[in-house]
Amino acid sequence: MKTKRTFYLVLILVGAVISGLGDQYMEGEYALSIGIVLLMFGLYRTTQLWSIDQNKDEDKDKEKD
Repeated sequence: MKTKRTFYLVLILVGAVISGLGDQYMEGEYALSIGIVLLMFGLYRTTQLWSIDQNKDEDKDKEKD
């Protein structure tokens, strides 16, 4: 599970860097598009992991009661 979080964090960071600095290496529109796609995919998957973790914590709390 920690590996997935690290991977998605790297996707977010790479997406941000490509969005900001990618126009130096490729066409500006393509760099921005690729960067935004990577950034949004990383954010989407990260929030899914957070919600799964939160649901597991709530289930454990209910079992204790």
